[in-house]
Amino acid sequence: ATQSTMPKRRNNNTNSSGGKRHRAENTTVLRGETTPLHAAARSGDAARIGELCDGRRPEALNVDARDQLGRTALHLAAYAGHADAVRALLGRGAEPGGAAQDGMTALHFTAQGAREGAADCARILIEHGAPVDAALASLTPLLAEGDAVVDGGNEWYERTERRERDMAAKGIYYLGCGVSGGAAGARRGPALMCGGAEEAWETIVKDSLVSIAAKAVEDGKPCAVYCGPGGAGNYVKMVHNGIEYADMELIGETYALLRACGRSNAEAAALFGAWAASSSETPSLLKSYLVEITAAILVKRDDRSVAGSSSRSLIDAVLDAAGSKGTGKWTVQDAADAGVPIPTIAAALDARYASSSKAARLRAADILGSPEDDDTMVETPADLDALLEAALVCSKVCAYAQGLALLAAAKRSRGWDALDVADVLLCWRAGCIIRAPTLLAELHAALNEASAPLDNVVTAPRVAALVRPRLGRWRALLAFAVQKGVPVPAFAASLAYYDALRSRRLDAAALIQAQRDCFGGHTYRRLDDVASSDGSLSGPAVTSDWLADASSSSSSS
Repeated sequence: ATQSTMPKRRNNNTNSSGGKRHRAENTTVLRGETTPLHAAARSGDAARIGELCDGRRPEALNVDARDQLGRTALHLAAYAGHADAVRALLGRGAEPGGAAQDGMTALHFTAQGAREGAADCARILIEHGAPVDAALASLTPLLAEGDAVVDGGNEWYERTERRERDMAAKGIYYLGCGVSGGAAGARRGPALMCGGAEEAWETIVKDSLVSIAAKAVEDGKPCAVYCGPGGAGNYVKMVHNGIEYADMELIGETYALLRACGRSNAEAAALFGAWAASSSETPSLLKSYLVEITAAILVKRDDRSVAGSSSRSLIDAVLDAAGSKGTGKWTVQDAADAGVPIPTIAAALDARYASSSKAARLRAADILGSPEDDDTMVETPADLDALLEAALVCSKVCAYAQGLALLAAAKRSRGWDALDVADVLLCWRAGCIIRAPTLLAELHAALNEASAPLDNVVTAPRVAALVRPRLGRWRALLAFAVQKGVPVPAFAASLAYYDALRSRRLDAAALIQAQRDCFGGHTYRRLDDVASSDGSLSGPAVTSDWLADASSSSSSS
């Protein structure tokens, strides 16, 4: 929705005489509390809530105690718009879905507070798809013109744009906000990528989201960014998740190679832990949240009592079938529609699908034998750790480059002028799953140093300097993995992407276009007809009888 289609924001915080509205005096919703916890929630005293709750079991505290109207402390805090109090109560186990006697949940009380002037927007965080439409159906009657709804459920961006249009017709702002951080982000602050009407972002939403966002260690800035109109915020989060898929697969392939070479889980954990360690004197390009948790995961012991496995690592008990929730698939689908290659992300998605076919893999192994059964003698390189470091750094660079290229393409094609890819990188520094401070700093600096928009961040001198010294080790790692029989689809896709990106001529592509013209008359362009020397696709389309010479040769012989 554009600003011109939305109503002017009314002032909900002043009364008719111009004085500041006192919420408790203007409504009965906040009266009648029956416990000290209710009183603290009504006043928004998060510190007092902590004092009342800390050191007491939830059942002893009864955090969901009801007043005479069936309202909990969470209901009162939600109505009054006290975000800190709401977070404090949720952190102590308050039930967000509980309803008062009139059937109103904390979400309804948030909306009622917005309507009566205690808050300006309602924030919903539920499963994407039909549940959001159902929530909006019950929430909308409680909203007034100029109010805003922020959906933090990581929705498909086109659904967000459809809802934005529907809500705009009712005079209500609808914003889609990508949220990354998982359970830890909910407690310590997530990374937030918001899209929608810029007027709503600036006047209604920004302050509250910035207040709950994670803060970057480097400069303390909040990791919340406005990405542009419509579904831009959800789109950025979708691409974030695509990069996340790639990053996780690359780390997984690294672990698989270590295990194939006989490393124990403890030894693998030590290597990941060393990569995750970083300081201002010795910054590590592999320092990241995902590498850090990998080191922790690999030392977790299995506490289930199994005969003969008292010292087993828990990772060895995990079924090797990786699930997904759909955002990786969305990224690959949208990239295909846009004609933007993201092979590392696509390989990561395919690897999850392949892993899920566990029964089929077991049957195939019985028929074909496992890679471990192949009669191939290959020695483990003495510098395996260095090879893995090089391959992981270079492949992660390619994964981020693919995601950033997709964002740049979306910005151009959808007119999202407000989408600043460099700002997105800053948003990803804390709170989110793909935070990687050293690598993100290099990518951000590369974008800022460019005098003109880059075709691909890999071509930036700063980034090229990270990859070139590692290229030989990257190739050596791939060759070893192939000889060893360890599937590394994301590593392989990354190297192929890098090589294709810098190839002056792709002979395979020339042959494919000739084949298309041969069997389908799809035409092609000749190099000697191209008007410019920069590789552009200008020049007339021509067609040829490709089989004529072959037929002539056949008849003469």
